[in-house]
Amino acid sequence: MAEEPGEIAILPPLMTAVGDMTLTSERLACLRDGLTKRGVQAMLVNGEQDVRFIAGCFGHDTRILVTPDRAVLVSDRRYEEYLAPWEEDGCFELAIHNRPAQIEYIGQVLADEGLRELGIQAGHLTLEARDGLSTQLKDTELVSISGLLAHLRMRKSPEEIETIERAIAIQVAALHATLPELRLGMSEGQVAARLIYEMRMRGAESESFEPIVGSGANASVIHHVPCGDPIGPGVLLIDWGARFDGLCSDLTRTFFLGEPSDEMRRIYTVVAEANRAAIDACTVGTMTGDVDAAAREIIDAAGHGEQFAHGVGHGLGRDVHERPFLGRAGEHVPLEAGMVVTIEPGIYLPGIGGVRIEDDILVTDGGPRVLSKDLDSSLSGAILALPQEGTA
Repeated sequence: MAEEPGEIAILPPLMTAVGDMTLTSERLACLRDGLTKRGVQAMLVNGEQDVRFIAGCFGHDTRILVTPDRAVLVSDRRYEEYLAPWEEDGCFELAIHNRPAQIEYIGQVLADEGLRELGIQAGHLTLEARDGLSTQLKDTELVSISGLLAHLRMRKSPEEIETIERAIAIQVAALHATLPELRLGMSEGQVAARLIYEMRMRGAESESFEPIVGSGANASVIHHVPCGDPIGPGVLLIDWGARFDGLCSDLTRTFFLGEPSDEMRRIYTVVAEANRAAIDACTVGTMTGDVDAAAREIIDAAGHGEQFAHGVGHGLGRDVHERPFLGRAGEHVPLEAGMVVTIEPGIYLPGIGGVRIEDDILVTDGGPRVLSKDLDSSLSGAILALPQEGTA
């Protein structure tokens, strides 16, 4: 049975309220350097996870205005008390205004410094918001700055790596607590809810994403939404993750409720082999597309290439999906030490089920390090004998 609430180990946050100001200063310097290389002097950072990456604070309507000489947290009265320590610590000015006045304030700062351009994160702005900025900042040219912060976020600091490991520890403990509570006939949604509860009880600030719980034929739907369908004999695919101190974990395990068929055993073995090959390929300098190819070659050789319909992995950090992306298409970049990526090959058979095995990997100069290794020995491909719902 699951442990009693009083026995649950709750992990305390790693950071203080304002985080590491030395790291913040370094990140601001890197951002300014990137802007200089692009010929833009000022930027408005409004991506929520990018704000948290730079400053360590969060708020749905908190932005950072960065100029050559100033870094200003721009927000409204809801966040005034919360953000005060960031100003007191000296890295940021704090500008509290209602929403219409915020743009007027930004325009005044730019005018005072003689700046005529403002870099914006177009991917984090609606067309309406961009039009509003353009209308109110009539004397300022808006320049789309794409990918700059995403690039800075690809390599994780030692503190970020430690935080991701703690997120993994939370989600692994939550799964171990959830499995003994499973019953045949429970709904997929109930299993997902239990995972969320167990992660929150252990110190997660939230789940990384809505857990995927797919039973039987639902396991072939790559991003299946858990519903009222009961779990029953056959495949049970669980993809879940915890967010801790702003950083995400992301794992997938496939179980069998009862003895699997020979075909499903074979498919599981192929996916496990592809997983291992792709992990081994996660070395410094290897191109992201080549990591995908290491897994795809094995799945193709087994005759299931058409049933592997996504890239083998993605970067993991403040967003559950971030650069670099490890697939056949899109951007191909060399892996660097400090990157954290997922490796998640899968084979999906519509109407029958699917198998996916996902691990979180740290790229190091000494080779790949599996951050989720503690989950492998006891749960990889486990056959679970579950009682019927309503039985002890």
